[in-house]
Amino acid sequence: MKISTCLVPLMGVYGADAKGSFLQSPSIVATNINPAEAIHTTTVEYDGKDGILLPQDNRNGWVNPEDLAPMPQCIAQQDQSTWLRAMTKCTSKRCTSHFAFICTHHQWLTQLSCLSIAFSPDIIESYLPYCGRSVLAKAQLYQWVHIITGRTWLIDVGDASGLKSLSPHSLAEGYAAVNVIHNAPTCLSDSVSASSMEPFRHVMASCGFTSTTQHTGNAARPWEYSERLRSMIALDFETVGYDLVQRRIYDLVLHRIGDGDYFDKDCFCNTFNIDLNNEPCSGSGQLDFTKERLWIYATCGSTSLPENWADTLKTTQFAYIPIEDWHWPKCVTDMPEQVIGLTDQCATDACEVGGYCKIKRAVDRACFCRNINYDSCGGSCQIFETRIDYIKWLHDLCGNVQDWHGLPDNWRQLAVPTTLDMIPWGWKLKPFNDSDITYTASLGDARATEKCASNESKLTSFALVNIATFLGVALSQRIRIIRRVARRLPWNPQPWPWVVKGTLIAALQLFANLFNILLIQQTPGYENVPVIQLMLLWSSMPRPTWLTISLIGVPTFGDLKFFAAGSSLYAEVILQFLSAYYLLMTVHYGRKHHFYFGGMDGAERGGPAKMMYAGALAWLIIVSVVIAQVIRAIRMSRLTRPVFDTPDWQGGKQTTSKIEELMDHLDECCTGLVESRGSEETPLIKSKGRDHTDYGTYSVKGHDDRVSKKSFLGLYAATIISMLLLWIAQWLFWGGFIGLSAEEFCLPQLRVLTAIWTAFSLVGAIIII
Repeated sequence: MKISTCLVPLMGVYGADAKGSFLQSPSIVATNINPAEAIHTTTVEYDGKDGILLPQDNRNGWVNPEDLAPMPQCIAQQDQSTWLRAMTKCTSKRCTSHFAFICTHHQWLTQLSCLSIAFSPDIIESYLPYCGRSVLAKAQLYQWVHIITGRTWLIDVGDASGLKSLSPHSLAEGYAAVNVIHNAPTCLSDSVSASSMEPFRHVMASCGFTSTTQHTGNAARPWEYSERLRSMIALDFETVGYDLVQRRIYDLVLHRIGDGDYFDKDCFCNTFNIDLNNEPCSGSGQLDFTKERLWIYATCGSTSLPENWADTLKTTQFAYIPIEDWHWPKCVTDMPEQVIGLTDQCATDACEVGGYCKIKRAVDRACFCRNINYDSCGGSCQIFETRIDYIKWLHDLCGNVQDWHGLPDNWRQLAVPTTLDMIPWGWKLKPFNDSDITYTASLGDARATEKCASNESKLTSFALVNIATFLGVALSQRIRIIRRVARRLPWNPQPWPWVVKGTLIAALQLFANLFNILLIQQTPGYENVPVIQLMLLWSSMPRPTWLTISLIGVPTFGDLKFFAAGSSLYAEVILQFLSAYYLLMTVHYGRKHHFYFGGMDGAERGGPAKMMYAGALAWLIIVSVVIAQVIRAIRMSRLTRPVFDTPDWQGGKQTTSKIEELMDHLDECCTGLVESRGSEETPLIKSKGRDHTDYGTYSVKGHDDRVSKKSFLGLYAATIISMLLLWIAQWLFWGGFIGLSAEEFCLPQLRVLTAIWTAFSLVGAIIII
C-alpha cells in the first residue's frame, strides 16, 4: 500500500499514529473505530472490458462492503454524510450460512441493485460542484458511479462525454508539482480565496492528484458497517491518479510523469482568486509581494493579475542586477573606494526572472546610480578608450534610471574618440597660454583666431612647394640641355657624385625644416615647439620626386640622366626613412585603438582622421612591397653570380657590371619586361673577360646592351610608379592630418615658411641637374 505524502496533510482526512498505521479521520464520520476490527473478506476482480466490479462472492446481488470500490478522493474531501447514508440504506445483515432451516452465520452485506437507485443523479449533483473542479477528479467520480451503478452519465445523459478516455490535453492549463507551494510566500499560502473564502491549501488539495492512483487507508477493506454507529464507514479512499489519462500506448510512453504529487492548474486558477485591491502580500514587504505575483503568474498566467503587474516587482530583470552578472569598466583600478563599496551598500535580495521566485543576491540599480556620476571617477576613467568604456558603462547602467542625470551634457562627444584622441602624438603646434585660443581638454575643441592659418592655406602652401620643385627641375633641365648643345662638351660622370648630390638635397630639405622651426620659435607663444619632432613630421610632407625623375627623361646607365635621377632617388630614400617614424607611429596607433576596424565611427572629424590613417597604411604597404622586391633582386643577383669572377680593377668596371646585374633582377621582379632568351639567340660560347673570344649567332656586346636598356626601362617605370604611389599616400596622410588637427597644428607666418621651403626646393632642383 503506497501512501500519498502530500495530499493527506492538505486534505485533513486521515492521520497517522506513531506506528505508521492510518486512522479514520473524524471528518469522515464521528467515530474512532479501529480498522482492525473489520472482518477480512474476499477480494474483488474486474472484468477486462468495461471495468465493472465483479465481487468474488456475490450472493444473489448482495456483496461484502469491502468488495466495493474505494471512496473517490473528491468525496473524501467533503462531508460524506449523504454518501454514507446512501450506502447504509443498501446495507443490511444477511444470513450467509444455514444448517437446515437454522441460520448459523449472519453478515452485513450491501445490495448492488439498491446502490444503483440510492446513488441517483440527485445525490451525485450535491457533490459535483466540488468534484467537478478538476477533470481528473470528475473522471474518477464517473468511474466509481459507472462501476457501482452501471450508469454512463452523472446527472444528465451526455455529461460524462470524454471522461472515459482522457488525454493529456484534457488538463487545459497543464499541471505542476504540489511542492511548488514552497515557492509561495507564507502570506499567500495562508490566505483565502477572495470569492469563496476557501483557504489556499484546501483549494490546492481539491485540485491535487498523484502520479498513479494510490490507496489512503486500508486498501483490503475500503468499507465496513459499524453496528455501534449503525452506519457504513469508509476505511480507505483512492487518490486521483494521472494514470486516468494514460489509456493509449503513445500516451503511456510520451506523457508519463514521475512519481509525486501534482495539481491541476486550471482547477486551481478557476477556484482560487485574489483581491487585486487588497492582495495577500501587499503589506508584507516588496520581496514577498514579488514572490506572490511571480507565483500567480507562473501558475495561472497574467490573466489573474492587473495590468503592468511587473512594474514594481523586485526582480533581476532590470531594477536589480545579480551579483554574478555585475561588471566594472576597464578603469576600475582608478575608481575610489567609496564607489567600489557601493555594490555592498546597495546589495539586497531579489527574485530571478523566469518561473517561480528564485532568490538571488543582487545590486539595487537605483541605489547605486543615485551615488555615482561621471565626475565620481578620474584618472584613466576620463582618458580616451577607458573614458569611452566608462561612459558607455555608466549609460548602460544608469541611463534608464528615472531622474538620473549623472553624465555631462556633452557625453555623446565624450563617448567617441575626440580630436586629440585621434592624433597619434601628444604634442601640439599652437601658442602656449595664448588668450586668443581657448581649449577644452575634455572635448578637444578649440576656437582659433587669425593667428592659426586655415586648412586651405596649409594645403595650398604644400601644393606651391610641389609646383615650385617641378618648375625648378623643368627649368634647370632645359638650361642644361641648351648649355650642352652650345658647348658640345662631353660629360664624363663619376659614380660618386649622385650619392653626394642626393645627400646634399636631403640635407637642404632638413635644413629648410630646421630654419622654419627656428623662425616659428621666434613667434610669441611658440617658444617650446619640439624641434626634432617637428623636423621628423615635416620630413613626411609629399614631394614630387616621381615628377622630377620623369622630367629628367629615360636614363641610360652611366649618362647624365642616370646620375640626376639617382641623386633625386637617393635623397628621397633618406627623407622617406626619416618620415617612417611618424607614419609607422600612426599605423601602430590606429591598429592599437581599432581605428582600422570602425573605432572612429561617429567621431567628430572622423572623415579626415580616416583619410590620415588610410594614407599611413598605404605608405607602409607600398614601402614594404618595394623593400621586398629589392631584397629579392639582391638575393637573385647573388645566386646567379659566377663562383669565380675575374677581377677587373680598371675604372670601376666591375662595380658597373654588378649594378647592371642588380638592375636586371629588379627589372624581372618589378616589371617582368625582360623576356627569356630564345634558343636561336643564345650564344654558343660567352665570356666576359677582356681577353676571351665569344662565339655565337650575334655579338654578345650588342645583346648585353639591349638587355641593359630593357632593365633601365623597367627599373625607370617601377621607380616612377612607386614614387607616385608614395606621393599620393603622403598627400592622403597630410590632407587628413590637417583636416583633423586644424586648431592643434597652427602655422604662424605661413607665407614666410612657404617661401623658405620653395627657395630650398629650387636649390635642390638645380643641384639635381
